[in-house]
Amino acid sequence: MLFADSEEQALIRQTARAYFADKYPAERLYAIERGDSAVAASDVRELADLGWLALFAPADAGGGGIAMLDAAVVIDECGYAAAPVPLAASNVAADLLSRRPGFAGDVTKIASGTTFVSVASGTRLRGGAAGGGLVADGRRLRGELRQVPFGNRAAVVLAPLRVDGDRAFAAVALDGCARDEARTLDRRDFAHLRFDGDASLARVMATGAEAEAMHERCDALFTAFAVVETAGMLQRVLEMTVEYISQRVQFGQPIAKFQAARHRAAELLMQAETVRWTAYHALWRFQEDDRDTREIWLAKHWAIRAVERTFQVSHLLHGGVGVGTDYPLHLYTQAMSALAVRAGGMGEMVDRTLEPLGVAAARR
Repeated sequence: MLFADSEEQALIRQTARAYFADKYPAERLYAIERGDSAVAASDVRELADLGWLALFAPADAGGGGIAMLDAAVVIDECGYAAAPVPLAASNVAADLLSRRPGFAGDVTKIASGTTFVSVASGTRLRGGAAGGGLVADGRRLRGELRQVPFGNRAAVVLAPLRVDGDRAFAAVALDGCARDEARTLDRRDFAHLRFDGDASLARVMATGAEAEAMHERCDALFTAFAVVETAGMLQRVLEMTVEYISQRVQFGQPIAKFQAARHRAAELLMQAETVRWTAYHALWRFQEDDRDTREIWLAKHWAIRAVERTFQVSHLLHGGVGVGTDYPLHLYTQAMSALAVRAGGMGEMVDRTLEPLGVAAARR
């Protein structure tokens, strides 16, 4: 496959890049970092007006009805701007809700920006493992969901749980739950959610094997879009670094003229391109066959490796300038580092990649 933008994707990319550059310049990212600004409800409504909160949910369920790869272009550009907005979580939630009878109204609310729904990913239901941190037993819903993206502002979260001992997946209303802010390097609005309330807060979407499959889809999509977003950040770090070494003069010439610097810049290009095309390839495979998640875990594995190396090389080439927080490089390198390790590290990604082959990773 040649993953070049189609004419439609090129137009989507151009529109998204212009929007994020206008709304989330470095000055606003600095303000968010200091706590002087935040992503407000009005910002989410703007995303809804653009049709970006339910991009690939079916049109007959209230979504945009576009292909996943087209939706990925918007999320890619979100990463390029390091914009801390709930695009991935919202789109995954809309997709999941659109697949269950009786939840189409929720998709419409997401798409219109009237209700924000997040997702709790990362705790698998496979093999009868504990269904996340929530338990509905009788009339009570108890437990905790940790590091829920945009958990401080979401009205509903899609999460795994146990209902009278059985695996389930549900849309859980956040009315009355305790929310503890979870600070992260990428300035996202994360929260730990603690529940001790009425079990009616959880609207069950699926149980048993169907719940397991739904949470696997949630995990896969959220991970795939996290890698796409990481690819956007890697591209921006590459461009910032090339621009800097092309202008920074040492010994009478730009340091980009020196072979060592050029080799390092080429390494950044290789890392960025590897992550981008493994991410798009994985998402294309999943779009063709949603049982095929192996490439997603492999793409995440490569992203974690690439982010670590890109962090080192980009700051190395910037020298002392890259160390200070008054230069915007850290806004991207911190964000991509936080995003890369979310919902599983390299070891877990190796296990998930090998699992369909019936092979277990060797541990030293």
